Amino acid sequence: MLFKTRAKTEGLHQQGYPVNDGTPYLEVLDAAERLLKPDWYLEIGSRSGTSLARRTCNYIGVDPEFNIVSKVFNRAAQMHFMQMTSDAFFDSAFLERLGIRPRMAFVDGMHHFEFALRDFLNCERTMDAGGLVFLHDVLPFNAAMTSRKYEPGTPWTGDVWKTILILVEARPDLQIDVITAAKTGLACIRGLKADNGGLLESLDGLMAEYGPLEIEAFGIQTYLAKLNLVSPEKFLQSLSSNVPG
Repeated sequence: MLFKTRAKTEGLHQQGYPVNDGTPYLEVLDAAERLLKPDWYLEIGSRSGTSLARRTCNYIGVDPEFNIVSKVFNRAAQMHFMQMTSDAFFDSAFLERLGIRPRMAFVDGMHHFEFALRDFLNCERTMDAGGLVFLHDVLPFNAAMTSRKYEPGTPWTGDVWKTILILVEARPDLQIDVITAAKTGLACIRGLKADNGGLLESLDGLMAEYGPLEIEAFGIQTYLAKLNLVSPEKFLQSLSSNVPG
């Protein structure tokens, strides 16, 4: 088991839940970009520009309401800010019309599983087949933070964990590494297929099936047992040895 458990982490950690004390997730993304050397990076949920500011390649940031506070301009030729919902962005066929197939994507938008799942599936069908999609907030460290309702001033992952659960159960063809990056984990999904198994057409049924699920009733250990858990160091070592062609 990669995780230690302890009674409290700054008063917020719940016993039995993962302690995500590895490399911070932004640093994992930085290292992945250096290894992949993508021409294009796509980000869903770019609000403040914090993660965009760390990119060195061409990028597309999508958010319904930007509040940029970071120095987001790099030396790349193109930087696109799409102030719209992710659904509207993908419906616009912006990527297809410009012939852009990102090699790296980061999903950190609305923290409801159906949004994160739809964002992943839309990324998958529009990206380079050898690309990687990263999902944030997949390893909550207490049950309260998995609520679908955001309480200002408190950590919130929402129920994004269900997105990974669905993909593990419905898409065994994918390679899904769940990285113990601080503070709420980071999933990396490989083996993308533009056809993506019809899950986009099954979202209503998945919402009905997984929507009522609560992490306490399902069991955090049951969830963790389904995952391929890796440390940031192990993940990056594996990626450096198997950079997609």
